[in-house]
Amino acid sequence: MTSVLHAEVLHHELSVQLYSENSSISVEDIITLPGNTDQVIFSLNNAFEASSQNATLEIISHSKNKRTNVYQLSRLPEDRKVHLKYRGKIIENSRSGLFGMPERLFDEKMLYLDGRSHWYPVFPAHPNLTFDLVSTLPEGWEIISQGKGNRSGKRIKFHMPRAQDDIYLIGAPWKRYAKSSGDIELEVFLLNENPALAKSYLDATEKYIELYSNWIGDYPYKKFAVVENSWQTGYGMPSFTLLGSNVIRLPFIIYTSLPHEILHNWWGNGVFIDFSKGNWSEGLTAYMADHFSSEQRHQDSEYRRKALERYANFAARQNDFALKNFTSRHNEASQAIGYSKSLMLFHMIRSRLGDEIFNTKIRAFWEAYQFSSASFPELLAALLDGTELDTNSFITQWLNRKGAPEIMLTETSVKKIDDTFTLSVHLKQLQNDDSYQLPVPMKVVFNNGKTIAEQLKLTDKSQQFNFRYKHQPVEIQIDPDYDIFRLLSPQEKPASLGRLFGAKTQLLVYPEASSKEVINAWFKLAALWNKKYNNIRLVPDSEFKLLSPDTAVWILGWNNKLLQNHRQRLNSDSQEMHSQSVRINKETFQTTDHALVLLDNDTGRSPLGFIGANNPSTINRLARKLPHYNSYGRLVFENRSASNIVKQHLKVSNSPLKSSL
Repeated sequence: MTSVLHAEVLHHELSVQLYSENSSISVEDIITLPGNTDQVIFSLNNAFEASSQNATLEIISHSKNKRTNVYQLSRLPEDRKVHLKYRGKIIENSRSGLFGMPERLFDEKMLYLDGRSHWYPVFPAHPNLTFDLVSTLPEGWEIISQGKGNRSGKRIKFHMPRAQDDIYLIGAPWKRYAKSSGDIELEVFLLNENPALAKSYLDATEKYIELYSNWIGDYPYKKFAVVENSWQTGYGMPSFTLLGSNVIRLPFIIYTSLPHEILHNWWGNGVFIDFSKGNWSEGLTAYMADHFSSEQRHQDSEYRRKALERYANFAARQNDFALKNFTSRHNEASQAIGYSKSLMLFHMIRSRLGDEIFNTKIRAFWEAYQFSSASFPELLAALLDGTELDTNSFITQWLNRKGAPEIMLTETSVKKIDDTFTLSVHLKQLQNDDSYQLPVPMKVVFNNGKTIAEQLKLTDKSQQFNFRYKHQPVEIQIDPDYDIFRLLSPQEKPASLGRLFGAKTQLLVYPEASSKEVINAWFKLAALWNKKYNNIRLVPDSEFKLLSPDTAVWILGWNNKLLQNHRQRLNSDSQEMHSQSVRINKETFQTTDHALVLLDNDTGRSPLGFIGANNPSTINRLARKLPHYNSYGRLVFENRSASNIVKQHLKVSNSPLKSSL
């Protein structure tokens, strides 16, 4: 365990004056240094001019990006409390990251500062810190940082005695709503008044904090705040979360993103991540929040299938890497590995241990590592300690090795001998590299309607298993509930937008006969998708040629020449295209009023999709929206507003891991 001993933790006592009229701040910082070294190095944003009242301070270098000055402190006071003063203007840098958030910002609408901006002295030798922060409140503003804020007139103080790796200073003219839950203060900060929305978040936050406190251990902070901001984020910071203005109003966020971000106060903001051996926090949080929520709705099997489908679509064939190399989500492949593969790993551990032992070990891990750093191997060792599993082999197989087992059911037979039936099952591992050591669930159905669960200990590339029963087996299902991490066969994956998005190449075929405005809209869609998937080719319908099986084709627009020859591939029992309408099940949608997305349901062929839209504004909206519908295979939108009115998953073909005997 990488303990954060009190002697190693540096303490800041910050007094911050905010000047919104010129976007500047003035800071006095009394820094209590640990240890007994005579010289100390720190960095500070080069917008500030720093001075010290009781130590020698000099600039010794600059960062590579020229944004920070590197200082050396010497001739330190005996009590090791260094007094610094600095002041400067906060100049917004170029926005980056998943949500276009700036590194720093201070204007009439928003203040955002965190450790990346070096708005406070950052000491490389002492990454962990505690702090007291007092700040002025600009007229009509609220200020957020870690911990509980105590207001006194136009000043607010945050006391953070728990070790942190960052100091946030965020402000805006929010409307504040609050309630107490025991000794925890719950808050919601909205840019506009909305008491009903605030109440729904306050009540839900109280429920989730109670749930996770009982499951893991006491909530580690004195407050939790839901904070609205202008970036469409879903970020979890210690004791608060930033949710974008659009995101916070989506009806499902309160049941999905909110519990995920609250749980990060245990995993990631309560136990810190040792990134040198991978980021375990996102997978464990996704498993104990998102997967748990699906489990409560009896939809956990489908949730795991989608996780495996995401891995198969976006990572397995060309963008795979070992889980130990995941640090953060930056594209679909990294999400498929760092979230989907990781959560499946925790599900396999829980399945082996059972709920009671798994939960006991989770609580023990929290007790041992809270407010200290833990690596992925340390977490796995804590969970597997005392079990029959070899921790080192488990880590090598699932953490250090890229790829996934690919299982095939090759032969099954039943023989009656006297009054018993012998069931023989033969499995193969099809991946090119070494075999996995894998407990494979099997469900056996008997002629009397009863079922039994077996577990096949698959260790070789080709292996036979024999079982003897009193009743006649009539069907077997291998991993029917998607309990193990593996590469799905094509027949197990329904046609979905994600299958096209994740192809080696997406060929977008636009109708050359369209207006310039429509063609420009299709070009913008292609450019936006290429930034996300980096696999886009765009051609006019007059130049389309037959392509290789690993190319996914999108037919764009109702007037596309390709529709004539490929319409039949888009028709099925549940959908049928006509010249001016589309039938979906028993409902008909007119092409003048609706934009539709339809797919070829046959996953045995190369993927084919159709986007039925001819309005440039609708196309522009669909360009942004469709990547959020990865797992769906059929969509209908209102033409003017692009509001979604139908979203459906297509049926999975018969699994090759199922056999009638």
